[in-house]
Amino acid sequence: MKAAIFFVILLVVAGFSASALRGHVFADQLQAASKQRIGNYEVEMTTEPKNPMASNNPTRILIRTASVNGDDLVDVPIILRIVKDGIEIQRTDPIIVPYGHYTHEFTFAHPGRYVLYVDVNDYSYSGEMLTFTFFINVAGTFDFLYIAIPSIAVVAVVTAIVLTLMKKRKKLTNIKRGRQTGSSELE
Repeated sequence: MKAAIFFVILLVVAGFSASALRGHVFADQLQAASKQRIGNYEVEMTTEPKNPMASNNPTRILIRTASVNGDDLVDVPIILRIVKDGIEIQRTDPIIVPYGHYTHEFTFAHPGRYVLYVDVNDYSYSGEMLTFTFFINVAGTFDFLYIAIPSIAVVAVVTAIVLTLMKKRKKLTNIKRGRQTGSSELE
């Protein structure tokens, strides 16, 4: 009975300790995100889907602004600029990022390499505009063929080589068996 009470008390203390430790964990970071750090700021960016394709479907661009110690920054003003081939395609009005996270939807009409500039107004420290640069590679409808066709060709060549080697090995094995049976018949 005393052991059961001790065990329950131990579980309660462990539960409180774990919840106290959770209070010190940094805010939720973006998974598989690109990160940049300038001054006292760290900005993360990722897209959903992870590998955007040129289509009529919008891509979600997820932005996280944090301090260098990992805390989400609240009410930070940013401007997003999307550029392709040196031409600015979109510029947002100033956006106040609530609780360090912001989601922006953008439809990539054409495949290619886009640049996302996140301009952070550093009114707290330097009073300057800090520019974070992220590259977004957008695949075309048939870009998978550049990977699929060479992969299929490699698999076909490897299969042909393996089958040829197996055929030669079988032939050599049959020749050796023939010699063994032939030599035993001569004796």
